[in-house]
Amino acid sequence: MASNTLLHPTIAHPPAHVLRRRLKRAFNECSNRALPGSAKWAAELLNAIPSSAVLSSSASSATTTGTGGNHGRRGTSTAARGAANSGLGSTSTAPPNPMSSPELLSRFATSTPIRSHSSPVGVAGASNINHTSWASLGGDRTTAPAGSTSANPLAHRPHPARDSLGSIMELASSPGGYPHQLDDRREHPSSHLEEEHSAMLPGTGKSHLDHDLDLDLDPEPEGWDALESDRYDLALAYERTHEHLRASSVLNGCRGNRARWLRGYTKYLAGEKRAQEESGDLLGVKDRGIANPFAQELLAEMAEWEPGTVDHDPWLLYLKALLLLAIPPVSPSPFGPRDPTTMTVTLDHRLAAMDHLVHSVKLEPYNWSAWLKLASCLDGPEELEATLHFLPTETPLLFFFVHATLEIHAAGENLHEVLNDLDKIFPGASLIEGMRGLIHYHVREFDEATEYFTKLQESDPYRVEDIDIFSNILYVSEKRAELATLAQEYTKMDRSRPEVCCLVGNYYSLRREHEKAILYFRRALKLDRGYLSAWTLMGHEYVEIKNTNAAIASYRRAVDVNRKDYRAWYGLGQTYELLGEPYSALNYYQKATALRPFDARMWCALAVCYEKLKRVPDAIKSYQRALVSSEPGENDTALRIGRLYALQGDSLKAASYHRRALAEGIKTEATKNELSKIRLWLAKYEIKRGVMKGDLDAAEDLLKECLGVGEDKDEAELLLKELNVLLLSRE
Repeated sequence: MASNTLLHPTIAHPPAHVLRRRLKRAFNECSNRALPGSAKWAAELLNAIPSSAVLSSSASSATTTGTGGNHGRRGTSTAARGAANSGLGSTSTAPPNPMSSPELLSRFATSTPIRSHSSPVGVAGASNINHTSWASLGGDRTTAPAGSTSANPLAHRPHPARDSLGSIMELASSPGGYPHQLDDRREHPSSHLEEEHSAMLPGTGKSHLDHDLDLDLDPEPEGWDALESDRYDLALAYERTHEHLRASSVLNGCRGNRARWLRGYTKYLAGEKRAQEESGDLLGVKDRGIANPFAQELLAEMAEWEPGTVDHDPWLLYLKALLLLAIPPVSPSPFGPRDPTTMTVTLDHRLAAMDHLVHSVKLEPYNWSAWLKLASCLDGPEELEATLHFLPTETPLLFFFVHATLEIHAAGENLHEVLNDLDKIFPGASLIEGMRGLIHYHVREFDEATEYFTKLQESDPYRVEDIDIFSNILYVSEKRAELATLAQEYTKMDRSRPEVCCLVGNYYSLRREHEKAILYFRRALKLDRGYLSAWTLMGHEYVEIKNTNAAIASYRRAVDVNRKDYRAWYGLGQTYELLGEPYSALNYYQKATALRPFDARMWCALAVCYEKLKRVPDAIKSYQRALVSSEPGENDTALRIGRLYALQGDSLKAASYHRRALAEGIKTEATKNELSKIRLWLAKYEIKRGVMKGDLDAAEDLLKECLGVGEDKDEAELLLKELNVLLLSRE
C-alpha cells in the first residue's frame, strides 16, 4: 500500500554518559512536578542505555579533556553551564519564540497568503517584521526576550519573504535543510557537544554538568524560602494520593514558579476529574461534553503574574497550553467581522496552545508530556512538517516524530530508519519495540506486528501499554485462542486499566457475544472518557446488534475526542450507508479519504456511494485511486472499473481493465467462477468486434477455459458455436 512519507529529522546525539545525566535529571524533575508519565518515559530510556556505552563515552570525554589547556577549560565551562541551563533549567532566559509570529499562525489557519506589514526580506538581517502578542488569548508574551536581535526565526536566512504553509515546507527541501537554529548550540550540534562535555572543574575531576547535578535540579526562584518548600512537599504528597484540590489549596499565596506550577496543575486535574464526573451516564440523555471549570480562572491568574513569568518557565508554558486546550472552541458570531486573520487567532485556542508547547519543549526538551500534547494538536502531515523546523534538535525529537506520524496516520518506511537510529542508543528498549509494532499495525502488516508484540510481551510481561493494539491484531487475524490467553493473563494482572478492558471486549466480540463486549468497552470509557479506541470499537459492536442510533452516537464521540481518527469517520459512513442514506455516508467517507488518502478501503467505500447515487464518473475516479493504493494482486477493484466503463459504453477501456483483473486474479489464484466470468466478458467483447477488429483466436482460448466451470459451461458452448461461424467466414 502506498503511503505519504514525511522527511524525518536528523540530529547529533550526545555521548551516552551525557544523555544518561539528562534523562536522570528529567526523571527527577518530572517526578517532583507530579508528571508520572514523563518520569516513566525518562526512566525507561535511562535504564535502556548500556552501562558499557556510558563508561566508554565517559572515558573518551576525560581523555579528550586531558589534552586541552586551562584556558580552554575556562572557555568551555561557561558554554557547558549555559547549555545545561538553557536545555534543562527552568529559570534560564528563553530564546525568541518562533511560533509567536502571526505569519506562522496564518500558515496553520489558512493556505491563503497574508500581506506582511514589514519591508521585504532581502539578505540576512534585513527583516523588520512586526510581531503581535497573544494578548487576545490571555497571553503575556508581548516582546522578545532581552538579548534577541529579531523575533523572526527565519530572519537570518537569505531567502525572500514567505507567507504560506507551502513556503515553509519548501525550506525542508532547500539545500540548507532545516532553517538556522535560534542559538549557537543548535547551529553546530557537534561542536556544542564537545564543548559541553569536555568542560571540567579544576581539582575535582568532575565536569560542570556533574557538578550541576550535585546541586538542586531546578534553581529555586527569587522569593522561594524554606516555608514555601515545605508547603510544596506537602502539596506533592497530597497530589500523589490524588487529593487534587487539597494539594492546590496548600500552595495558595506561594509566589515561586515551582509552587505556581503545582498549584495550577493540581487544580487543572481536579477540574478534569469534575468534568468527567458531571458528564452523566455514557450515551445517556445528560451525556455531554463539560469544560474544565477551573481553566478560565487559572488563565486569569496567570495574566496577573509578573511579565515574563510564563514565557521563561517551560513547565508554566506547558500548563498554559493545557488550560487553553481545556477551553471549548467558540463559534463565530454571524454578525461579527469576517477577516480570517483576526477571527482564527481569537477563536482557535489550538494554535495558541501549539505556540506555548513548542516554546516549552525548546526550554525543556525532556518533558515527554509536552511532546505528546503537541502531537495531539497537529492537524495533519503539513502541520507536522512545518512545526519540525521550530523544535529542538534533541533525542526526544525522534520519539516525537515517530509518535506524531502515527497519530496522524502517515506511517511509512522512514519511521523504521528513525527507530534504527534510536535503537543504537537504547538497544532493546520497550518503547522502541512497541513503536515498531505500531508501525507495522498502521500499515496493516499484521504478521510482523504480531511478532514484535509477542516478543515484547515475553521480555516485559507486565507491560500494559499497547496491549489493546495487540488485541486488535489478534482479532483481525481471528486468533481466538491467543486472544483468550491474553485476556486471561491481563485481567489477573490489572483489570482496572482501559487497555485491559478493551482487550476483554475484543475477546467477547470475536466470540460474537456483542452485549458483553459493549459492557467492557463501556467500562473502559468509565475509566477514561477520552479513550478513543473504546468509543470506536463500541460503535462497531452497536452496528453488529443493529443499534444504529447508539453506533452513530459512539462514532461521533470518537470524532470529538480525535478528529484525525479515520476509523470513526469510516464507521459513520458505514452506518449511514446501512440506513440507506448514501448522501450522508458520502460526506463521512470523504473525510475518511482526506485523513487516509492512501488506503484503498476508504476509496472503495466512497466509490460504492457514488455508484448508488448514479455518479458513475466520480465512482470510476474513486476506484482508480483505490487501485493505485491497493496491494498487488487485488483484482476486484480493476473489475469494478471495467464494469463501470462498460456501463458508459467505453468498451475499449472496459476491456483493458477486465484484462488487468484477469491477470491479477490468476496471480492470486482467484476462484474458477470469478475467472470464468471475466473470460466470458472478454470473449464476448472480441466476438462483438467481428472478424476485422476482434482477436477471435484469443476469444476461442478464453471460451475453452470456461468449459470446465459448471455455471458458465452452457453459455461458453453457445459462444463457441457463434465463434466457429465467424472463423469459417474469415477463411
